[in-house]
Amino acid sequence: MSTLQSSIPVAASTRLLDKYVLPKVALTVITIASFIGTWLTMSTHGAGTWFQVSTRWLHLISFATLAGGFMWKGLFTHPAQKRAQQSYFTQFTAASFARFRRITQIILPLFVLTAVYDLFRFAGWGVGWLAEAEIFLLAMIALTIGIDAYGRRQQNPFAQRSLARLILLLLLLDALVQAGFDVMLAQGGGIRPWFVRWLHLAAFGLWFGGAVWNIFITVPAARGIVSLPVVVAASQQLERFRIAVRLILPTLIITGFIQAYRYVGFNLNALTASTFGWLILAKLLLIGVLIVVFLTCPMWRACSPISGMCKLDDLYAREHEE
Repeated sequence: MSTLQSSIPVAASTRLLDKYVLPKVALTVITIASFIGTWLTMSTHGAGTWFQVSTRWLHLISFATLAGGFMWKGLFTHPAQKRAQQSYFTQFTAASFARFRRITQIILPLFVLTAVYDLFRFAGWGVGWLAEAEIFLLAMIALTIGIDAYGRRQQNPFAQRSLARLILLLLLLDALVQAGFDVMLAQGGGIRPWFVRWLHLAAFGLWFGGAVWNIFITVPAARGIVSLPVVVAASQQLERFRIAVRLILPTLIITGFIQAYRYVGFNLNALTASTFGWLILAKLLLIGVLIVVFLTCPMWRACSPISGMCKLDDLYAREHEE
């Protein structure tokens, strides 16, 4: 193990211009953009105070952390195909799941509290007919995530993926209900706006939670047991996430434009004539930064401080140079 560990270089985290700062920049950008987006949406509800916006934002951020996390857990973690790599893949996956478990134990109570608060708030604003679906979904989400976060661990971490997929499905259904709340309050209903809003919330959740997993779970877990098979496992997972983001990010951007168009159209004067318009401009600017970071990360090999995780060919190139 020690020979393998010493052969995989890890970038120093103390470097001022560490390339690995780019994924963290992207996560910061989407966090700020999500707060602005929540502010815009709550303003259309006539509820744009700091407390109202902050509680709704915490609900959506906790939802996103869970949705993207269970996407990664249920869809991106695969056992090794080669027998010699199986123990490494299992150890790395178990370490990743243990880290996510600890995060979930913190995020789940926050999600439930803010979701229940939103449930009563929205019901009080006249969209109570969606409340029954939300009550059922919250109960199922709390139960299934509670089993995953607080229940007995399975010896084989890959056996946990089926439950993770079920949780992901429940969270996406919950996003559909949340989209219904927003559309009913802002536009009085409509299937097309509801579908667009759901796609926007789902895309945000999957991107944000996946980014959280990459930064706070994959990299620390891989650093703890650095070896060539672990780098292979982490690289394969990251590539699956990148493929998903190629669909998720355009969906997030396009649905955001569709929602903004309803209020300001393509009129520049409308964008600069009100606080609402300036917030839309700020969000568009942040999305532009996000696109630049997304395109730059793989080209600059900035997806991870561990050599080979962004692209396995880097390891072989380094060996050839030596």
